[in-house]
Amino acid sequence: MDLAIEDAAAWSEAIFGSVDLGDKRLTRRLTQIGKQLSSMPGGSLPESCEGQDALIEGSYRFLRNKRVTANQIAEGGYQVTSWLSQSNPTLLAIEDTTTLSYTHQVKESLGDLGGPKEKSNRGFHVHTTLLMDAEQEKTIGLIAQERWCRDIKERGKKNHRRVRLYTEKESYKWERNTRELENRLGSKMFDVISVCDREADIFEYIQYKLDHNQRFIVRASHNRKLEGSNCYLFQILSSATILGTYTIEIAQKANRKKRQATLELKTASVTFSPSERRAKARELKPITLNVVIAKEKNPSESDCLEWILLTTEATTTFDCTRKITRYYEMRWRIEDFHKAWKSGVGAEEQRMQSIDNLEKMIVILSFVAIRLLQLKEYFEYPKTLDVNDKSTSCDALLTDAEWKVLWNSVERTSLPEKIPTAAWAYKAIARLGGWTDSKRTGKAAWSTIWKGWFRLQERVEGLWIATELMKM
Repeated sequence: MDLAIEDAAAWSEAIFGSVDLGDKRLTRRLTQIGKQLSSMPGGSLPESCEGQDALIEGSYRFLRNKRVTANQIAEGGYQVTSWLSQSNPTLLAIEDTTTLSYTHQVKESLGDLGGPKEKSNRGFHVHTTLLMDAEQEKTIGLIAQERWCRDIKERGKKNHRRVRLYTEKESYKWERNTRELENRLGSKMFDVISVCDREADIFEYIQYKLDHNQRFIVRASHNRKLEGSNCYLFQILSSATILGTYTIEIAQKANRKKRQATLELKTASVTFSPSERRAKARELKPITLNVVIAKEKNPSESDCLEWILLTTEATTTFDCTRKITRYYEMRWRIEDFHKAWKSGVGAEEQRMQSIDNLEKMIVILSFVAIRLLQLKEYFEYPKTLDVNDKSTSCDALLTDAEWKVLWNSVERTSLPEKIPTAAWAYKAIARLGGWTDSKRTGKAAWSTIWKGWFRLQERVEGLWIATELMKM
């Protein structure tokens, strides 16, 4: 089941139209704000109102309303994600933590983000979970998000934090997040695989997942001691069972060149013992799980790719083990979400004068960022990138008016007799956003795709207005 991500009004109605705020007028205003912001990503709230004073005042009145909370807005969106996920056979719950930093007046009410104590950066810490369709590799939506402000008085108290109860530590966020997923997804949790980076390699968290028969892929961080042995995890990796090799493409980034890497897949089954200190603090017991090792063969000296993954998934064959590493590769989708949230829709550029108003705004923008991420996936569907694919026409992506306006905007010639291909549409939208393919990759940056797409929508709307005027 899909959302109408191409249409801002239909999308906003689907995400926010059922949010229970205790007053239908408030829900209608929220839906209007969602439509405004998703039609002009990166713009301020007044800019999204396009000079309409009533819209500006109504939008700010909504944010100032004490009866509306950020959690209410978010919960409504999470329920939509849960509903959309029910027909998917395998789901990935991809988690990560980031920060949102602010420098304007409200910063004094926000949390410590580090830096010199007298000039510390201020903002929110945010732990987000995306739900993805594992087979189609598409983002379904946000399913959980926790926002908090770290107390600057806790700076430098590492030893004090060490003796805190597990449930009082910041790292408890992983388990707390899992409990929220249980409440929202119910029996569907059996189909969910949590995908986490090294920060989630926490004994208590992993034991909780195992005790509740939940699936996960966690990148190992700690060289844990094996049960009934003097050996440690990293020592046994060289003797693990070799299943085969596979090749992936590593994208160009900053000073890193684009290249191909061949990785060797190994697997082992291990049992870890809890440390004595942890075992005394909580009722911890040994845990047994599978380990997948993906390590680059013949790497350059400065850049060796290696993942050590702890998982509940079966590792008996090369194919099922390769699927585990592919699922972990998809963890980078949440980095794309962070980019869309911060840069694409401008979550860090907001200038609300109270922490409550700011939090409501960034929650709304988190769902708008998901729409941008979904638009990226929509236009990067493999057939749009295959210039040799002549079978998929662009009407699989665009309406009749959209592709014709796009043709006139980019090609500036008479319309063709045959509808152009999806690959043409992808590049044409990118060109409308300023893409020149200077790196000869054939693939545009997704910020460029956004620009092209929203410019196209403006021109299609202009055509509609002109057509209506001619009828008068």
